Amino acid sequence: ILGPDSLMKPPGEPPWIRDTKYRHFTPAMVHLSAGSDLPENYRLFSASKARYTDEAAVAHGVSADLSAVDDGSHGATASAGGHRRLANDGALEELLKLVPELGELVEKATAASSSQEAGPSKELLQPVSQPNFMASSARVQSVAWPALFEPKLLLCAPKSIGQNKIVALTPRGVGAIVPVAQHDDEQVHAETFALDGLNMAGKIAGAAWTQQGLRLITSVGKMLQCDGHSHTDGRWPCQASEHAPLPIPAGSELVAAAFKELPEDAKAASQGPLVALVLKNFPKFAALYRSIDGAWHPEGEVHVPPHSGSRPGLSFDGDDLLITLNGGEVHRRPIARGEARQFHASPADGTTREFCSACVAGQGTLLRLALRKGPSSALWKPELITMP
Repeated sequence: ILGPDSLMKPPGEPPWIRDTKYRHFTPAMVHLSAGSDLPENYRLFSASKARYTDEAAVAHGVSADLSAVDDGSHGATASAGGHRRLANDGALEELLKLVPELGELVEKATAASSSQEAGPSKELLQPVSQPNFMASSARVQSVAWPALFEPKLLLCAPKSIGQNKIVALTPRGVGAIVPVAQHDDEQVHAETFALDGLNMAGKIAGAAWTQQGLRLITSVGKMLQCDGHSHTDGRWPCQASEHAPLPIPAGSELVAAAFKELPEDAKAASQGPLVALVLKNFPKFAALYRSIDGAWHPEGEVHVPPHSGSRPGLSFDGDDLLITLNGGEVHRRPIARGEARQFHASPADGTTREFCSACVAGQGTLLRLALRKGPSSALWKPELITMP
């Protein structure tokens, strides 16, 4: 039934594939390129052969006898010096000497065109550091600091306790209580202490001096509380905070943090304190979280100014977040919307310092903590700076 001449077509393949595949090829269906029955203009591609006239060959220094080209040989007359060879070998040598210079010229032209298309370079976009001639000079308070003491955190006492003091802390938990001097020529002494109970909580990334005592935030997101407003025999006991752990990703590290307690006259009793966190992997903004019903909820974010260094200083002053840069500038960012930002310039005395933190004392004075390298040693000494 299904033979070469079938009245029925098997299903499965279209006829233009099935019929071509099963057809019987005959010599009439196959054409060879060397066949005699093909038209004269039906040939495979053949390379063209260069042919020169006698006059053109003499003008270009090429032998007129080019019959050897078709045979594949390279014979040449003595006057031409060989087939396809320049008559003047010195010109070829001079041309080869110019190849490196031409390549360098092409590279410069390509670089110039690409830079124009891409716009100004990154070096031109970087701001130029200029001295702040409009800022006031720094007033360094005369403080008798302990030896080998390099604090990074500055905490001002709350107004409610009636003490005009500050606490300077190192990331490892060594601190000093310093009374704020009332006059420029007044010298004060620092009382050293050590925080007890940090154990394996990690380094201190941020802290605050609240009405109940010190509140600490470590680099791994743990929160500690140190009750009271002073130490006992050089020890200030601390314990785990009653608040839930901060919601930071596993394996992340906090480089800066700030804590703000809720005022006593707050309307919503279910709301808790506010924290600002800067992660090491995301140093360009500070994430805000508020404790509501025992859990931390996102409250927003505040952009950190550029060129803030590896660790900006964070602290709260009322409803404002203070961001201290390494150069001494303090940016005041209001948490509430619609309020204007403020900027506190760095000192203009020309001294090289590394600013770490800032806070506002009880009388509204902005204090800054800085480290200054000694002139005759490699040690850094702390400085408590105020500006008029």
